[in-house]
Amino acid sequence: MKENKIYVLESMPVPRAILNLAIPSVLSMMVNILYNLTDTFFIGKLNDPFQVAAVSISLPLFTLQMAMAGVFGIGGGSFLSRLLGRKDMEAAKETLSTSVFSSAIISVVLGAIGILSIPWFLRMVGASGVTSQHATKYMLYILIGSPVVLLKFTFVQLLRAEGAAKEAMIGLFIGTGANILLDPVFIFGFNMGVTGAAVATVVGNAAGMLYYLIFYLRKNSLVPLTFKHMRFRWACYKEILMIGIPASLSQVMLSVGNTISFRLASAYSDIHVASLGVASRVFTIPIFIFIGISIGIQALVGYNYGAKKYQRMKQTIRTSMLFSLSISAVLTLLFALFPRELIMIFIKDEEIVRIGTLTLQAYVYAIPIAAVGMIMMSSLQAMGKALPALIVSLSRQGIMYIPAILILNNLFQFEGLVFAMPLADLLTSILSTTMLIVIVRNLKQPKEKKLKVGAPIPET
Repeated sequence: MKENKIYVLESMPVPRAILNLAIPSVLSMMVNILYNLTDTFFIGKLNDPFQVAAVSISLPLFTLQMAMAGVFGIGGGSFLSRLLGRKDMEAAKETLSTSVFSSAIISVVLGAIGILSIPWFLRMVGASGVTSQHATKYMLYILIGSPVVLLKFTFVQLLRAEGAAKEAMIGLFIGTGANILLDPVFIFGFNMGVTGAAVATVVGNAAGMLYYLIFYLRKNSLVPLTFKHMRFRWACYKEILMIGIPASLSQVMLSVGNTISFRLASAYSDIHVASLGVASRVFTIPIFIFIGISIGIQALVGYNYGAKKYQRMKQTIRTSMLFSLSISAVLTLLFALFPRELIMIFIKDEEIVRIGTLTLQAYVYAIPIAAVGMIMMSSLQAMGKALPALIVSLSRQGIMYIPAILILNNLFQFEGLVFAMPLADLLTSILSTTMLIVIVRNLKQPKEKKLKVGAPIPET
């Protein structure tokens, strides 16, 4: 099994290798889509706009958790795949152990800080009294479960980095399956409302994390996980943080951007907050699919960059972009034709459906742009290009997005606010594509050394 993973990364024809890695990753992200939409779906059945709004405004908090996990998951995964390409197994073992144990430690600290920050956060997003009460309950249990949420996400990224996309997918299926089964039990059966949704989310994450932990403890992974390889060396942390922090900042800026957008939406009404939240959740369908493709190719790009097989790496980027754009054409058509129907899957309130439909119609323009942008950003991270990755990460949800929200909302009110994301995605995709083209053009394929005629043959 371990030899097969190396074959996929090193020798398998590129289109087949992309499909081999991307299909499990896309299926994993489809599971994440279900996971992301489950709470909204079941809470929507209560037909209570305040509880829907509570789940919606909690999204930045969940995004922030993923950001912290991304420091060691994405950063560690990027370094791990490059080390495997260099055949440096000792450093790979140290990187894996450092990433996992550091993520475990920071998750406890962040959970405690988050619980203490709930009142401040709710004031920041401008939550109303009723919405605030529901949101407090939901966020409290999500934050109590921070260790399992963060560790599960970290394990997923590290397994994908070594080419174990199928195993990463199985753990996500287990976690999401548990969440889907438990949501109606806690929400309706125990009459817990949003609190039940949060408990089900944490239990689902715990089930997925347990599967990954057992997988490592049984030594089924390409790189073993042991305490003895945890050395706390700055050289290792430097490589992890060099990519992990830019990746994390992207999520942090997403959280900040979402907080601002919900704050601006709350000035109109709780209905606008709920509508924006539902539309944003629905829009994760195409975004998560593109993330799945980009994550799937990350190990392939990183491994071949580390092995200096630049032609294979370039072919991976080109082919994956064609795959992604082909899928985006279908998704763009679906969202353009049926925005109202997609919103009504989750809630029937006529006013929320109306505003949510307008929001989704604006988001349609971002679908093909995101298809390209995700591949570009993922490739920069996989290659370990820290500064370009940092610039792109800050641009999509920060430098481009936040000013766009403020300006368009000021000029065109809520209708302008919802067009901020497509505009920011367009500008960021142009930036990341330009950077990647410049970097790739400067790569030089190493030449094989040839013996001169008459030169002595090296002894073996």
